[in-house]
Amino acid sequence: MAFDRIKMPDIRKYFKKNKSGRPKFKLNSIFNLRFVLILVIIAAIMIPLCLGGIIIAKSYAKKAMEDIIIEVKGQGNLLAADIASSSYVNTLNSQIVDAELDQMTYTYSARILIVNDNGIIVKDTYDYETGKIIISEQILSALKGNVSDKYDTRTGVADISLPIYNEDNDASIIGVINITMTYGKVVDMTTYIKGIIVTIILVAAMIAIVCAFLVSNVIVRPLGKLSGSIDFVTDGAKARQIEEKSFYEYRKIACSVNRMLDKIKVVDDSREEFVANVSHELKTPMASMRVLAEALLSMDDAPVETYREFMDDIVSEIDRENEIINDLLTLVKADRSDAELNISTVNVNELVEHVLKRLNPIAESKDVELIMESFRPFAAEIDEVKMTLAITNIIENAIKYNRTNGSVRVSVNADHKYFYITVTDTGIGIPKEYIDRVFDRFYRVDKARTRETGGTGLGLSITRSIIIMHKGSIKLYSKENEGTTFTIRVPLNHGQTGGDLL
Repeated sequence: MAFDRIKMPDIRKYFKKNKSGRPKFKLNSIFNLRFVLILVIIAAIMIPLCLGGIIIAKSYAKKAMEDIIIEVKGQGNLLAADIASSSYVNTLNSQIVDAELDQMTYTYSARILIVNDNGIIVKDTYDYETGKIIISEQILSALKGNVSDKYDTRTGVADISLPIYNEDNDASIIGVINITMTYGKVVDMTTYIKGIIVTIILVAAMIAIVCAFLVSNVIVRPLGKLSGSIDFVTDGAKARQIEEKSFYEYRKIACSVNRMLDKIKVVDDSREEFVANVSHELKTPMASMRVLAEALLSMDDAPVETYREFMDDIVSEIDRENEIINDLLTLVKADRSDAELNISTVNVNELVEHVLKRLNPIAESKDVELIMESFRPFAAEIDEVKMTLAITNIIENAIKYNRTNGSVRVSVNADHKYFYITVTDTGIGIPKEYIDRVFDRFYRVDKARTRETGGTGLGLSITRSIIIMHKGSIKLYSKENEGTTFTIRVPLNHGQTGGDLL
């Protein structure tokens, strides 16, 4: 295969150009989840292995040196006893002691000094320091009856000093045996063990890298699919469900994303339905006005009464159009995330009483009795204008969709955190399958009855938005042919959270 045909990896994606036009390395392209997982897995395997190898090598060297020192001390004590019994410190004449010195020197690769109680070296197996005075901390300590030893596991060098006691008087010290040895076998064995450990670590490193790539691929691949699905939706395609098959955390994320996609679909459908409803609601009065105007134009000598009647109808349709537009503007303002509230401390009991007084003529015209129950007076931090609109919409609906000789009971109460307004009517009720949609914009359960009662179909949507702006909640209970109950819960203090919102 020719070299120019080999497909090389494109590393340009890891670089970007700076202001000078030179490529600049992009760290964000490298430090992704896959890279972090690989580093973590390799570190999780390699760090314990390296630490374990160091501990094993040091532990072996330390234990080996301690065993050798114990053995040498035993041999040194025997040698000290022979030196004391043969008066070797004074005479230097004992074949047994000489043989023992030669054997220890050869066996342990040691240099042995015999020092008398004046600190003079009387015997040096290397013949370097014989006759010289030696003064060291270890020698002085041994002359006081202490056994001392020092060793270095890195070099394998040990220094041991043992007192020589007078054979006739154990408390009397006549000299010191100083043994300096280099135990190369320990160093060699330690080096050999370290080599094996390094080999194991290198093999483990390769295995760790392979495992890290495999594990990271298993973890990252589903996330790549998830990202692709989200990008698919972001690019404008229709939302599609993400497969929930993988490890638990991925299934949890996929489930959340699927719920989000379902919500997006519902919102998108609602938006399309809302646009269609707005178009229809705005076109209906326009169509009626067009029909009335064309009818007037087609009549050459129409009576004044007919003109007046038609013009009254046109004015009514204009008023209806204006009402729809005003409600739409109110709803848009309430839905804005940065919508402002003119918060003030308001007596809620008086506010509800004022609403009932304004609606009482409508209730009397429909033979509906308005009843108010106030358990205790209280004040709350609310936007008086918006809250008045919300309460008015609920009570007005309760009147419109009530029965002749029916009633609307309005209950006002509060605890230490919230105030509650409950509106219960004896009207026609709402079928169970429609309850979840009553707060939708322009949605009407009974369109024929709505035309009779009037309204734009935006009242409850506006009410819900206002309650949410006040960090409150609104709940609905209804049973067909028995009546409906709306319950509003709003924090007394605007700064506190009102909990779950419907």
